[in-house]
Amino acid sequence: MKLICLICCLSGLFVLPSANSAEKGPRETPVVKAVSEVMPSVVNIGTERIVSTSFSPWRADPFEGLFRDYFTEQGESRNTSLGSGSIIDSNGLVLTNSHVVHRASKITVTLENGAQYFAKEIASDDVNDLALIKIEGLPESANLKIMKFARPDDLMLGETVVALGNPFGLGHSISQGILSAVKRKAVYEGNIIFSDILQTDAAINPGNSGGPLININAEMIGVNVAIFKEAQGIGFAIPLKRIECVLAKWLIPERFGDVSLGIIPGERMNEKTAMIEFFVEEIIPNSPAFKSGMKSGTQITEFNGKRIDNLLQLSKILYKVGVSDSVSFKTAEGRIYSFKAEKTKFVDGAEMAKVRLGLGLQVLNTQLAKALDYPFEGGLIISDLPAGIENVERGDIIVRIGDIPVNAIEDVSRALQGKRYGDAVPAIFISVVKKHDRYFLVKKVATLKVK
Repeated sequence: MKLICLICCLSGLFVLPSANSAEKGPRETPVVKAVSEVMPSVVNIGTERIVSTSFSPWRADPFEGLFRDYFTEQGESRNTSLGSGSIIDSNGLVLTNSHVVHRASKITVTLENGAQYFAKEIASDDVNDLALIKIEGLPESANLKIMKFARPDDLMLGETVVALGNPFGLGHSISQGILSAVKRKAVYEGNIIFSDILQTDAAINPGNSGGPLININAEMIGVNVAIFKEAQGIGFAIPLKRIECVLAKWLIPERFGDVSLGIIPGERMNEKTAMIEFFVEEIIPNSPAFKSGMKSGTQITEFNGKRIDNLLQLSKILYKVGVSDSVSFKTAEGRIYSFKAEKTKFVDGAEMAKVRLGLGLQVLNTQLAKALDYPFEGGLIISDLPAGIENVERGDIIVRIGDIPVNAIEDVSRALQGKRYGDAVPAIFISVVKKHDRYFLVKKVATLKVK
């Protein structure tokens, strides 16, 4: 009884803090606040891909070697992998690494609240190891939290950074460190993969790939990309400056619908003023921007009457432009270019091949087969090629674009249906070789870029 009374008396002297207490005191550090703000913008990505021993038109990429150990085999025909991503737009656009979703047959995105959705790949760049995917079937009530971006040049060596992601499939997880170096070179099998990479000692483990590296202002400064297996405490992130330039090429209306606008913006450093300026990096031929007289290289200061201060924000407005929407750009010289977006129009497969792939195609008729000394006729022969296509020559015969067999001009229209500007499309060609009065067919592979 005395013991019970003593406990009762002591309980009045010691008051346990409430779990809901607003007074968190020194425990709520800047890192805690930053993580709390950013975590809803980070997603877990699960992919499934079909593995086939048959011929694949895709070349091996260096990142597959780095991350091969992190795939889980499931039988002989399917692989699954895990990664992370950042929500960058309220329409469900998610930024991640290319190697996370490369060749995926199914992509699943899990939000912080546990909700799962399928996603489709919008764009991918193996060289920069970046990809853009879009969550499908989002309800209006989803209310996605958008990741904030820092200024591309706002980096301080030694500042506190946090890596967020999905390491080892454990779900949302964080690790803290410092910004150890900038403009590092990452080398794989003797090849320089990156020369401007960020280095951190924040733990970046399998599954963190594609997740954000943030500062304590809850702003993304990079995308986690790789680790050195041989070293402890060394992780890398793709810098924001490169991310914004890649996204500017992807966030255009041509990629999201049958809309033609024709302008791809970019940013550059003015060496005289040491200030970032925005300019027209590319004008798509025969587009409304092209017809307006705009030229690549022109510095632009305003879009639709508002000053341009951020390349990503400009891109996120541009990609939502629809058919008949009016736009205007003001240049540094004060000139204003105004025009309307148009619906993409193509007459036939031959025109689509020329305009969208840079391929000149001719039907291999009897006369042409005889002139080329081919032992057969039929199919489509290459009469013109875009620059930069290796291993393919004029006179080769195209037999497949993507997953579509090509035997006639109409097949080209089917194969390019739904393809967007910048898409990489694998194609298969046949070369006819004659040796000692015998004919040999040599299969060739190339990746074509959609314009």
